[in-house]
Amino acid sequence: MKQFYLSKNSRGYYRVHFIDPVTGKQKSGKSTHVKNRDEALVIATYWLQNGVPEAQSNSRAFYNSTYKMEFGPNGNPLTIPCAPKYKLCQFLLDFWDYDNSEFIRQYLAYGHTISKKHTLNMKAYVKNYYQPYFGTEKQIELITKKELNDFFFYLKTSRNLAGETVNKIINCASRATRWLYENEMIMKNPFHGIDRFKAENQKRGIPTEYEVKKLLELNWENPTAKLAFKLAALFGLRAGEISGLRVCDIDMNAAMIHVRHSWSEVDGLKSTKNNDTRDLPLDHLTILQLMNQARRNPEYNELSYVFYQPKNPKTAYYPGYYGDVFYLALEKIGVTENERKERNMVFHSLRHFCATILAQRADLKIVQAILGHRTEAMSEHYADHESQEKFENIRLIMSDAWKNFTYA
Repeated sequence: MKQFYLSKNSRGYYRVHFIDPVTGKQKSGKSTHVKNRDEALVIATYWLQNGVPEAQSNSRAFYNSTYKMEFGPNGNPLTIPCAPKYKLCQFLLDFWDYDNSEFIRQYLAYGHTISKKHTLNMKAYVKNYYQPYFGTEKQIELITKKELNDFFFYLKTSRNLAGETVNKIINCASRATRWLYENEMIMKNPFHGIDRFKAENQKRGIPTEYEVKKLLELNWENPTAKLAFKLAALFGLRAGEISGLRVCDIDMNAAMIHVRHSWSEVDGLKSTKNNDTRDLPLDHLTILQLMNQARRNPEYNELSYVFYQPKNPKTAYYPGYYGDVFYLALEKIGVTENERKERNMVFHSLRHFCATILAQRADLKIVQAILGHRTEAMSEHYADHESQEKFENIRLIMSDAWKNFTYA
């Protein structure tokens, strides 16, 4: 909710109308006695912070209580509000507080999604980078672009952070200050126009077809992790989507799974990355393996997790666990830790492997449908002929893609 509005009277002077925070009703307006909107915003912001002066708006007492004068580089006087209000680091921590942030409440109310894990990452950027550099007292209204550019250059060159990481640190604050500016709570956004660094990410490596076959033939220490590997490599599921699978997502009769959720240790069950729900055809053996895995859960029911934690059956495996076991399996087939890191292979590489193999056999739209790279409402269980035909086409393509792989 806005804290005040501006209006013009018949002579062109701006008036400030404050909003009662309790009733939400607009209070009677007070003239700023200026015709420039920016000056009126300065006055309104200062009144919001320090109270509306009793002196008439065209009196010397009013002017002296509202402004202090400074001179810009061109010699012209600058009119700025006294007593800047927002301390950079504390404001950022409050802005990314999932449970108490006004921004997040509004964002969710408009139907957008934001995860607790994302907000925790943003708060970590504040504590690990902004706070040690700027301290706790630096105020948003007084920070300069040069200070910000020097800070981000320091992160890139002295702290040796990747360009993509520095960009995320920039976005952490620029999103917050933009919200302040758009709600007319600050006069200018110091982060506006800050240049981003060129991302120099190493290309994600993928295992070879030979390596995937060897991994499918391998006797894994944890069969559950092997099943997760299979879903990622052959059907393109993300780690969080694997953890989010529940019994109700398995359709034995149609030999398919409904990928409707993701799961993380911070947010628990949530929507998929793109808020997308997709159906995936599976071979009969994999469907049976999933149901057998689900039925081993002591808490087995329609809403229980397929990939549950043995010591806490009501909770899914942490997605990061699959990567740890995947790395151990790679070592068993001869891919050392140094080689894996040099090739930049992680558990998510399996999804890239799946996309690569499928792209050799199908057009882009089919691959997108399988991997969920686009947001699209799920058809009503492929009831109409066109959808059913498309679904069976996907099944044939996937069956052909993996016919030379040993299912285990």
